[in-house]
Amino acid sequence: EAIYSTLPFQRALPFGVDASPRATMSRMTSSSPVEPPRSLPVVAQLVRLFRAYADAALSDPALFGADAFNRLALQVHDAQSRSNPVLRRYWEDAGAGSPRRWEEIPPVPTTAFRDVAIVSGKAEAVFRTSGTTSGGARRGEHHVASMALYRAAARGPYRRNLFAGLKRVRVVSLAPHPRAAPDSSLSAMCGFIAEEPEVVGTTWAFDPERGVDAEVVRKVAAGASEPIVLLATAFALVQLLEALEARPIRLPPHSRVMETGGFKGRTAEVDRETLYARISRQLGVPDSHIVNEYGMTELLSQSYDHAAGTVAEEAAPPSQRVHRFPPWVRTRALDPTTLTPLPPGQPGLLAHFDLANTASVCHVLTEDLGKLVPGGGFQLLGRAGGAEPRGCSLTAEAFLRAVRGRS
Repeated sequence: EAIYSTLPFQRALPFGVDASPRATMSRMTSSSPVEPPRSLPVVAQLVRLFRAYADAALSDPALFGADAFNRLALQVHDAQSRSNPVLRRYWEDAGAGSPRRWEEIPPVPTTAFRDVAIVSGKAEAVFRTSGTTSGGARRGEHHVASMALYRAAARGPYRRNLFAGLKRVRVVSLAPHPRAAPDSSLSAMCGFIAEEPEVVGTTWAFDPERGVDAEVVRKVAAGASEPIVLLATAFALVQLLEALEARPIRLPPHSRVMETGGFKGRTAEVDRETLYARISRQLGVPDSHIVNEYGMTELLSQSYDHAAGTVAEEAAPPSQRVHRFPPWVRTRALDPTTLTPLPPGQPGLLAHFDLANTASVCHVLTEDLGKLVPGGGFQLLGRAGGAEPRGCSLTAEAFLRAVRGRS
């Protein structure tokens, strides 16, 4: 049975607070060791690899080549099976108790994160989904046993895609401060970004109850001498742009925007091409410096569609750009009914095998539609519409049987 702890909610900071979340993040993990749990030695190994990737010290591609990845994946699978009886029953019932390839390990659907705490050891943090796509259903929870692992997994990708070419930068976050939203994985990541050595200051311009403070953003933009990295969900960006409609602003040269999430369950919707055109027009940030980040509460790794200023697929509109995870993640498109792998170019449900999820569950089946791209990466096509796809539904039923202890 999983043991977990939730983080104490602390009062939100006032709009416009220019402060590092270092103290907040240390409080979030103060009751746990700085290094990963001893119960899963592979966690410490992965933290070292992820940190080397972030420091650009990984020069040998074989470290995450096909054979090396498979060895690590099977090592993680064995550790998760031994430490989590629910996962062990689920995989044994599916006939995958002793796989030889990572592809043979059945994925766990994201809906399962609503049903049971999936964690090996004691959780240092509990992140919760927004709950916008399931009506009144319970929010999913990702019980994170190692914040050191999350930070190490996130750091390399966001540095490579958001910080390229910058020596000094100011951060403006349209996600809540980690203290205001301690169960938000996005806020935690924004807190990590705010502590990077290039960052001279961070302004938190979003409150969970009141939303975006556009005037704070306007004030920071007017006074900044360094480029700004604006971190925001798509919905928060729409709110900001509507507030700035009458008097657009211009962020300093070389500024960039990280846009993440969508409009699930929101009243305002806009396609990505229209959103990016408005960002360019009202904030002065060119399309090449608007980066989409694809992540989810259930995964500790994130993918990006390009590094700011270096759009490889310049001819493609934003919605057709190619997302790439770091090398410790493998993505497949699966048939929505049978969950058999699909070839590049054929749309299906995306399943991600994320080694950063070592202390929870690595193989996750999403309800996101996408297609693989020859040469690596994938394109996002949206969410599976209507009822839950049959493949997801059957997988969820099998997982629930394992939770209840019967086959």
